[in-house]
Amino acid sequence: MPTQDPTAPRKKRALKAFAEHWNKVNPGHPIVRPPGVDLAATIIGTPARTWVARMQTECHLPVTRKFDLATMRKLLPPGIRGEVMAIVHSQVGEHEWPPGSNMGEIVKYLSSVGLSGGYAWCAAFVTWDLHKANFKHFPPNPASADSWGRWAKTKGLTKPKASSLYGDLWCWEWGNSDGMLDHIGFCDEGIKGTTAWYVDGNVGAYGGSVTDASRAAGNIAVVIDLVKLHNLK
Repeated sequence: MPTQDPTAPRKKRALKAFAEHWNKVNPGHPIVRPPGVDLAATIIGTPARTWVARMQTECHLPVTRKFDLATMRKLLPPGIRGEVMAIVHSQVGEHEWPPGSNMGEIVKYLSSVGLSGGYAWCAAFVTWDLHKANFKHFPPNPASADSWGRWAKTKGLTKPKASSLYGDLWCWEWGNSDGMLDHIGFCDEGIKGTTAWYVDGNVGAYGGSVTDASRAAGNIAVVIDLVKLHNLK
């Protein structure tokens, strides 16, 4: 049975746009959309997987029938923002197991910051993704959202919240009295009105998942420009 994926509609719309462009340039080898693909459904069912397989075949990618990393790299915009977010989106749905344990598949994120299982992992998720994209510079304590935000300020990597772009890092502050930044994740669809659309880890189901969702934009305290971070010397 197909599982719920809140990013499924956008993934399918990205494939639709890619296929439309491809078919104009390669009319002899079209990526034909099968009957039954529901662009709005939050599942990736058999028709959509068939469509993905056709795209993978034509693009000489491994035919996994999934929106995997190689496929997302083709579908998302070129450049470092698309590269990072292809990696990020390939992880949506990963979660702790047993629930609430900070263990299971997510231990790979913790290992990127030198920790084993059992720790909060939102900043570890960010660090793991950026390592995968070959970023070279990280804060003194990359396991800490607060360390990310404070270090970025010292390096001149921050920007106004209203200027947030795809892939920028958002550091959140929940209004606690300690003055610390509490959480970090990636800007996804950006800020719409008072709502921020993100992908981040250690939230949602199972006591902690990689989740694509939204929350109040007012709690964003620091924005780290992804391109500035990538280009840091």
